[in-house]
Amino acid sequence: MFKYILAATDGSNHAKKAVELASDLAAKYDATIMLLHVLPHGHLTGDLRRFAEAEHLTRHSQPLPMSEEPTEEHVSLAVARLEPTEEEEDSVHYVFEILGERILQQAKGIACGKDVKDVRTKAMDGEPVEQILACAEKENADLIVLGSRGLGDLKGLLMGSVSHKVCHLAACSCVTVK
Repeated sequence: MFKYILAATDGSNHAKKAVELASDLAAKYDATIMLLHVLPHGHLTGDLRRFAEAEHLTRHSQPLPMSEEPTEEHVSLAVARLEPTEEEEDSVHYVFEILGERILQQAKGIACGKDVKDVRTKAMDGEPVEQILACAEKENADLIVLGSRGLGDLKGLLMGSVSHKVCHLAACSCVTVK
């Protein structure tokens, strides 16, 4: 029934449940699963900060020192700051990339644990709804699975959730997991 399943994840509990369901379906139908994470922009939300702390990426310290190449030390320092200076923008983006890799590693572990044979991962920059829909279209996904609530902020609650928008705009079937 399904050949290609796209599971969007942001590391939230709802997203984890979505990855578990998508993995169960991919294993049952011998489908490919694409685990997608869209890198956030701006500041760390409280939930994303807690995820970073759980992954041991944060450390309360002095302002971020700048150098040519950000290091793991830079990552832990940059996550601790809410509003980076212009010079720190590249390092903060690097932090978001590291968080994205960790989120995708966790999701891949779930899928592999469910004996999914073809697991792919992708991190993208941009607006989540647009990137999820673009990836689904490009990969010709049969199904999109995502959590009903993510690590977004109050703005997302007021403006409408990513899952709600994706479900209304997607060309393929969608499942939203609570």
